[in-house]
Amino acid sequence: MNRSTKILIFKLGAIGDVVMASSLITAIDEKYPGAEITWVCGKIVEPLVSSFGRVNKIYSIDEKKLYHGSFLKKFTTIFNLWKYLAGKRFHIVLNCYRDRRYKILLLPVSTGIYKDFGSSNEENFLLAGRYHSDEYSRMILGNNDWQLQNSRLPRIKLSAQNRAEELLGNTKSPRVILAPGGSKNILRNDDLRRWDITNYVELAKKLIAGGNKIILVGADSDSWVVQEFSGLPFINLISKTDLLDLIDIFNNSEILVTHDTGILHLAKLSSIKIVALFGPVNPKERIGINENAEILWGGAKLPCSPCYNGKTFAECSNNICMQNISVESVIERIKNFLKQNSN
Repeated sequence: MNRSTKILIFKLGAIGDVVMASSLITAIDEKYPGAEITWVCGKIVEPLVSSFGRVNKIYSIDEKKLYHGSFLKKFTTIFNLWKYLAGKRFHIVLNCYRDRRYKILLLPVSTGIYKDFGSSNEENFLLAGRYHSDEYSRMILGNNDWQLQNSRLPRIKLSAQNRAEELLGNTKSPRVILAPGGSKNILRNDDLRRWDITNYVELAKKLIAGGNKIILVGADSDSWVVQEFSGLPFINLISKTDLLDLIDIFNNSEILVTHDTGILHLAKLSSIKIVALFGPVNPKERIGINENAEILWGGAKLPCSPCYNGKTFAECSNNICMQNISVESVIERIKNFLKQNSN
């Protein structure tokens, strides 16, 4: 293949999954320099995919219509995608899903090489316990010496208009960002992943007492958390930012504390230090060994954890794995990061 190689990436969402799948871009550049990249994504993540810069063509789908719309809306969404893909030929098609039903959306595509994660062939299978960004890279790089290579996420191109100063204000205090909501996407609500809101409030109180500035971030659906922090001094940016604003804010703050959310993965595209809280999910699948994160896994010594197969969780009404993470252990990680920054 030469510089005219055409590659299609099919990954609609969610935010965290798209961030991890973005390692495909750097893997493509390593193996097929100058290849033309087309990405079919969801409308929610379209600005993020655009910011990767290296993607030549983007087609976005309204996920709400696809997943929750009437039969007519679903059919129209799929038909419009088919119209876009009809007659197009790609040398390589990368379908970043295990569910074989997504292959239906790619029916009109003509391709030389097709790969997905639904195959029983180990080379094309998303292996449990491995970092997903590495697994996405392996779709392109293959197995030969793959274990010696670390996947890299692409650089983000942000607008010259910096909103961080406007949103954060001027302060000499360390900025600690909390994301207590999240852990949901357009398909499901994964409450088991959440660290209890009372822990975030207690953490905020201790950090404020220590002279830190607290910032809350999240989507409009996370507005419920604001009242829990009533009476505390904090900057409320919930539902006030888009995805690229958040990356800009991360670049201008010291630390992010959150559980397994899209915001956690978005932060990996910035320079911020991350304290990542895990319970029912294996953190090795979510955080790379060279990423700027400290992991607290409350389920590390539990026989029931991890209990997530990539789609569903085991039946559980008491997420002990998240309850095992103490506020004191998070404070310790934050202090370590701040100490490193001061050196």
